[in-house]
Amino acid sequence: MDRVALLQVTSAWLVDFGFAWLVGSWFGRRWLQAANVPVASYQEAMRQLDLAAAGLVIASSAAAFWAATAVMGGFQLSEAGPMLWTMLASTSLGHAGAVGLTAIALLLLSRLIHRPGRAADGAILLLLGVFTVTRASMGHAGEEGFLSMPLAAESIHLFAIALWVGMVMVSGWFVLDRAEVDRPMMSAYLDAMSNSAMVAVTAIVATGLYNAWHRVGTAEGLVGTNYGITLLVKVILVVFAIALGGYNKFIGLPAAANSADGQRTVRFVLRLEAVAVLGALAAAAYLVSQQPPSAM
Repeated sequence: MDRVALLQVTSAWLVDFGFAWLVGSWFGRRWLQAANVPVASYQEAMRQLDLAAAGLVIASSAAAFWAATAVMGGFQLSEAGPMLWTMLASTSLGHAGAVGLTAIALLLLSRLIHRPGRAADGAILLLLGVFTVTRASMGHAGEEGFLSMPLAAESIHLFAIALWVGMVMVSGWFVLDRAEVDRPMMSAYLDAMSNSAMVAVTAIVATGLYNAWHRVGTAEGLVGTNYGITLLVKVILVVFAIALGGYNKFIGLPAAANSADGQRTVRFVLRLEAVAVLGALAAAAYLVSQQPPSAM
């Protein structure tokens, strides 16, 4: 893999990682409040992590746009700099990238000001939605226009993945590390998270099947191309993560409601699930640099 492709894949993965944290954090704060968990000990730490995630998305998006400029112009990275403004000002890719960056910059500003309330929360959710659609439009799904079914499916797919990845990261690596939260409150939080995960996974599977059919089309395209093989790796990781989520749903969460050991087991499984879905995100980032069989 050359430097341009490496930057393209790495920056795409980092954008997805940061965006997933922002989505998971937004929903995690809602679930904590609904479960009557005292959120004072969470708020500042989550705000700082949100600021870091938003900064990561902005920096990685800029790097991804630099790599895209090099790919589209046939340049080396060192030669793509003078073309960045032209790409930004005169192409649909540049316009979508500018809108997405603006949305995340406004989200960062909102978290920096830190004025909690329904209006602020609603504005952040709207900005996350805008970023989702613009990001979807910058890939293969955007080639058929903003009112196309592929773009709608890809937007739902991206947001559902971000919700799933974000919720397991926020829960497994942050919320469940707060020992001061009593077990009934944490169980209520985990139930809300698990129910949302089921909705997210259902959306991921449905839109993923549509995307695979639309971009791959045939069995030969699935097993005979780099795109198809990478897609299979992504599917295997997703299936493994779904199995882990199923364990938590039907075995782990009931045990967590009854003992501290059960809660620790849920945390471990969530962390393992997070590793699996982050691997799936890495596979998805690699797909960005590949042409789907349907486009060949």
